[in-house]
Amino acid sequence: MRYLLALLLLAGFLPLLPAAEMPADLVRAQVAADDEEADEEAGGVADAEMALDMGRYKTAKLEFKNALKTEPANQVAARGLAETYNQTGDYKLAIRVLEKCLEDSELADAATLDLLGRTRLEVGDFTAVDETVEALNKLDDPVAGLHAWLLKGHTLRLRGLYDDADAAYEEVRKVVLAERTNAMKIEKSLGRQAVIADMWCNAGEAYYWRNRLHEANDCWGNALQADEYHMRTTAWMAQLYLEQNHDSSSHVNYSGFFLKHNENSAVMRLRVAQAHFYRWRGGQGMKELELALKINPDHLETLALRALRYVSTDQYEPGQKDYERALKINPNYVEALGAKALHAATLGMKDVYAEVEQQVLGINPKPARFYEIVADGLSERFRYTEALPRYKKALDCNPRHYTAYRGQGMAAMNYGDDVLGRESLEIALDKDPLRNNLQTVNLLTLLDSYKNFDRIVTDDGRWRLLIHKSESHVMKDLYIEHLQEAWDSLVAKYDFEPRIPVVIESFNIHADFEVRTVGITGLPALGACFGQLVTLDSPSARPPGSYNWASTLRHELDHVWQLQISNGQIPRWLAEGSSVYEEKRTRPEWERHMEDQLFMHYHMDDIPSVRKFNEWFRDGSKILFAYYLGNVMLEYIDKELGGLSNARKMIEMFGQKKTPEEVFKACLNMEPEEFDAGFKGYVRDKRIAHLKMVKRVSPGRTDELYFKYEDGEISKPELVELALAYVQQGARFDAETFLGMAKKRGADKVKGVEGSTYWYCVAMLARNDTDLPREERTKKMTDAIEQAIAYGLEDFQTFIMLAQFAQQARNMTLALHWLKEANRAFPENPQPYAFMYQIYQQTGEQDLAVEMAEKWMSVDENNLQIRLWLIQNVYDPGRNWTKMGDMAEQAIYVAPLDPRTHQYHGFALRKLGKYEEAVRAFEFVRRMASGTPEEALAMEVNALCDIAATWLHAEDFEKCKQALNEAKALDASHPRIKTIEEEMNAGEKEAEEDF
Repeated sequence: MRYLLALLLLAGFLPLLPAAEMPADLVRAQVAADDEEADEEAGGVADAEMALDMGRYKTAKLEFKNALKTEPANQVAARGLAETYNQTGDYKLAIRVLEKCLEDSELADAATLDLLGRTRLEVGDFTAVDETVEALNKLDDPVAGLHAWLLKGHTLRLRGLYDDADAAYEEVRKVVLAERTNAMKIEKSLGRQAVIADMWCNAGEAYYWRNRLHEANDCWGNALQADEYHMRTTAWMAQLYLEQNHDSSSHVNYSGFFLKHNENSAVMRLRVAQAHFYRWRGGQGMKELELALKINPDHLETLALRALRYVSTDQYEPGQKDYERALKINPNYVEALGAKALHAATLGMKDVYAEVEQQVLGINPKPARFYEIVADGLSERFRYTEALPRYKKALDCNPRHYTAYRGQGMAAMNYGDDVLGRESLEIALDKDPLRNNLQTVNLLTLLDSYKNFDRIVTDDGRWRLLIHKSESHVMKDLYIEHLQEAWDSLVAKYDFEPRIPVVIESFNIHADFEVRTVGITGLPALGACFGQLVTLDSPSARPPGSYNWASTLRHELDHVWQLQISNGQIPRWLAEGSSVYEEKRTRPEWERHMEDQLFMHYHMDDIPSVRKFNEWFRDGSKILFAYYLGNVMLEYIDKELGGLSNARKMIEMFGQKKTPEEVFKACLNMEPEEFDAGFKGYVRDKRIAHLKMVKRVSPGRTDELYFKYEDGEISKPELVELALAYVQQGARFDAETFLGMAKKRGADKVKGVEGSTYWYCVAMLARNDTDLPREERTKKMTDAIEQAIAYGLEDFQTFIMLAQFAQQARNMTLALHWLKEANRAFPENPQPYAFMYQIYQQTGEQDLAVEMAEKWMSVDENNLQIRLWLIQNVYDPGRNWTKMGDMAEQAIYVAPLDPRTHQYHGFALRKLGKYEEAVRAFEFVRRMASGTPEEALAMEVNALCDIAATWLHAEDFEKCKQALNEAKALDASHPRIKTIEEEMNAGEKEAEEDF
């Protein structure tokens, strides 16, 4: 998938309000922090309930225990203690507390039995849940009946008895209708009513599992009226809104809102994580999962979700650890069993998969959700031939498992089966409209628009194209030319011919591309590949000069080969790295230049291990750099570890379902950790050593330096480095403190890195000192910068800043000096070239302006205007047809619907004697004839005259005559027709008329 920087800003998204922030390593400590504060003499049940409500679990446990010591049959205290245990993952202790209290009680409360049943369900003890249902049914209490029917419905559903489960949930509905103004009536004057909230929450669950989401929402709304901080209900509401694609509402109104009240809720941390994942904020999502598991290390839903994410990013060992931990708590937990099965299916461990499947079938002979989990995971890896049969199995097990219809529809669409895709999506929307109110609606709407597209199948059967009618007249042939060329090149590169046909779908509206690819807008990408299907923006989807359709297509085509060779098993870092590396192998100006970011990440000790690198591709804040970094990894393999043939072997071995350890050992003769160490050395020595920039100080290095300071062992250069770290963090007080210490030791008088960094820090502090008047601030900064440079500072950004100051002062000589220094500091950056081009244009130094423009274009694949300037003002007047032809071709990759690019291309090709190619270029111009009828006619006739002139130059008089006849039929009076006709009739080969 090819990404666009501007979209990574995701400006259109509603921002998530921050949850109560707490470092991961402090959460567990915070949960326990009140242990020492707990007063064994104070409290009581009311105080214990408040502590539980606020997430002070140690205090709550202590006070509930004290209450039970005094009154063993106190079921309120027992429920509180059990709920506290549940929040920290001590489910067996919770069950034991409730069972002991019930033994000591003459009569069981319905609420106590309900909590006991739900906790037994959590650990997968269905038999014990059935016993709880029987106990509830013995109570002469309609509310007990509500709890009993809900628990019974759950066990029936989890055993695959879906019709019977529905009948049980229907009984819950009957109780609600009968008791809503009686036992379930909410008296707001009484304050928070947790027991009534429990009833309404259970009612909502019954509606939810019957897929009656409006009624579920109403019931949970009532529960929150009874108790606005009812955790279970809030978690359900957060989930419901996520499922309906309202991630911001889920977070702001529910999970985030609750965490402001109780920051130690594992389930709310989970819901926040899910909201982050929905918006491609993978890093933040994983941090929230870590926080959830700090609070409750045995939170089943979190363990299963994290296991699935680990497995999907090839981190099999931590994934296995998570799902095995979950299964130790609940051997029947379908989400964890699904994660285990996906792990087995991903790596082709057939025996393990069969074992898990048999275990699941022993619990539930119709495990629709189990098959859906595995299908979703395989579909994510583009393994549609394996995913689609499992979606079918899921729906055979339970035709009312409507989420599987959407998964099946998306997979079928991406596999190229529009018929099954549309049929599945229509069922999903019809039967489950609330969950399908966005992606499914968007996709079906898009499918309806396909009538405005042309479908093209190439004669060799390799390619099927979908192109909007407004572009088809040009892009059809351009795409096919590029595709056929790429086919030959990639077959040679990979020694592999992919399955055909390969489908290319090009969308003239970016939002349509986004919807076709993921079902929603906001995708920060330009193209995507699903193995045999490529989707991408067409040239019209972007402003001319902002998008290179050819490099995007080449990037995605490389994925076709990778994904088919590996059967979707290629890790994301290897896939994207290979495709980005292929871009610059195809054309040098397509190379991406993020060397400055590589420099920063290296010095911040933020180069991910290859084991964890896949996670970066799920994080919108990291993904753009991840693409570049993957390309550098491929370069490392190519240049240092045996060449691209080894990368090819790696792709094939991943396709054989080998683990990363096995692949690295077999193909590169090293462990992943050895690769990591070698790669960092390659980055340091071969990719960033030439850059002149101020180094970033990593958080780890900052801590190391501070500890040295505390121990009295810090040196003078280290004091300067620590000050720099705080300058970079924006911590002015700390920076000034350590700069002062360094100055006392004479750092301000030492030449070299130490002194230059000292004065650089002084300059940066002055630049951001809002207490100083602007002029004084600028003078203090520039004086310090001059001192830093005198002491040896070399920094790209500083040189650019000084160039800007010089330009503002109209000192172009000085500006050029600093721009040349900036270019020396970071030669791959286009900014100095662009800046110097403008200056040389202003000073009339044409040769230097041309030199800068050409260097600029060598590192900027998209700029249209400068390419046209070079063609019009340099190459055409200078008769440099080779450069003109190449630059026009580059312009076509950026603006293929601009007739000028084809006209210039055709003219250069004609001058180079490439007559057939020139005629083809002029044919494109003819197809793009537009404007008023008179303008369109003139444009078409001129194109025909260019074609005739080309054939005349080639001495093919018959074709020349044919083109002239076509031109005459349109406008016989056109002056060029007569000129060309006279030359043709004379049979003379003369110099071609001026362009």
